[in-house]
Amino acid sequence: MQTLRRIAARLAFKLLVLYVRLYGVREPIDDYPLDEVIDRALRGADAVYPRRGLRAYGSSSFGARVRKCRSAIPTMDELIVVAPPAYTPKRLEMMTELFREPIYSDVETETVLGGFKVKVPLASPSMGSTEIASRHSIPLAVGTARAGVVYGIGENVATVRGYDKRLTRGHPTLIERALAYLENVMDGYGGIVIQQSAEDAYDELWNRVYSDKRLDPYIDEGLVGFEIKIGQGAKPGLGGVIKIPREQADRLRRKYHIDIPVEGKYATRYSVPATFTEDILRGMIRNMKTAYPRVKIWIKLGGFRDALEVIRVAAEEGADAVILDGLEGGTGMAPRAAMQHLGLPTLAMAAVAREARRRGYKVNILLSGRLFNGFHLVASMALGASGIAPGRAFLAAAAARGWKGVVNYVESVKVEAQMLTSAVGKYNLKDLDPGDVAALDADVARALGIKYALEYYSAQQQIRYKKQL
Repeated sequence: MQTLRRIAARLAFKLLVLYVRLYGVREPIDDYPLDEVIDRALRGADAVYPRRGLRAYGSSSFGARVRKCRSAIPTMDELIVVAPPAYTPKRLEMMTELFREPIYSDVETETVLGGFKVKVPLASPSMGSTEIASRHSIPLAVGTARAGVVYGIGENVATVRGYDKRLTRGHPTLIERALAYLENVMDGYGGIVIQQSAEDAYDELWNRVYSDKRLDPYIDEGLVGFEIKIGQGAKPGLGGVIKIPREQADRLRRKYHIDIPVEGKYATRYSVPATFTEDILRGMIRNMKTAYPRVKIWIKLGGFRDALEVIRVAAEEGADAVILDGLEGGTGMAPRAAMQHLGLPTLAMAAVAREARRRGYKVNILLSGRLFNGFHLVASMALGASGIAPGRAFLAAAAARGWKGVVNYVESVKVEAQMLTSAVGKYNLKDLDPGDVAALDADVARALGIKYALEYYSAQQQIRYKKQL
């Protein structure tokens, strides 16, 4: 009977994965580990361990999965490992302070991320007006608020779905999403960031939000930020592309005097990317600080080759955070060629974060792009990031179990990150540094400025490596 129950449970889980893939997030059949994310949404912290399957723990043996790099895109999972030491002086300090041996749960995860106090350095990145983002927006808002992490509202939500009155059936407005988050904030943790596109700017969205009496108390509490979007995931520099109903296209055409090609019942709407130069970005940040002094300023970047220069400007002008979104980052609207080939991958963005820290740029940096677990958080922070911004993972968690799935997902990432941080003998995520990770490829090690895993015990290799640096 117990065996039958386990078989039934595994079958139910596989059916849920299939449902979320087909109807929840409509995930294409690729190598994204959707089943792992759903498991986290269902089991929370227990998901850091393998599912028991048909046998109880102890009756089966487990080991690391070894695989060749099959993808043309190098990833953290394939090329980075955590490198723990045997001697752990910080653990000794912690033991002296606690009068006992410290354990993983003693690792502090609370921090300030982009000006917001958070329980874990995570952010649900800003998602726009697409159907998938709208469908899960309320449970995602409630879940991230209760988990004490940052929640983003993307471009064109107000123009396409409505600011405080629904323009499309079944899709929450910007205010509904914002209040769903802000009314569920617990003990002042978290924050919300709101993007403004060219169409949003036409309606003076940020002015409207900043003067909205319903949001004013939360702005005073420091729970609101505005985000400049320069690029994202698989479409840096391209702009968004989305199919919309013909009547919606007619409304937008009349209002904004823009050409939207109509094809039968649907139209293709292109969101043209904003034009930036260093002077334009500087001026924009300065104007925002003057016009909206009570909000945080975030910048979202795609995998640009000059991302380091943008970070420099952001730091010099006093922005609070920059999200570096690698090529692997999911998107709700981009051509196939863009999704596969447009932009630099997440590891390249990690190298940018590493260099920004080396140069001493004072701005929080978040990495995004197929990052979804505690290892990704630890490795990113060791390389110089301040946190990570999973996209598809948050959507999948909300699709699998609503806001509770989001809370469970965050808890699983937190526990995993605590375990790995404890393993390197540290008890605050902020203490992670490049020495805590190593690369399985010499070229990647050189690019990231970290150790090559096979050079630890070879003096000659160390000498050659240092000469190369």
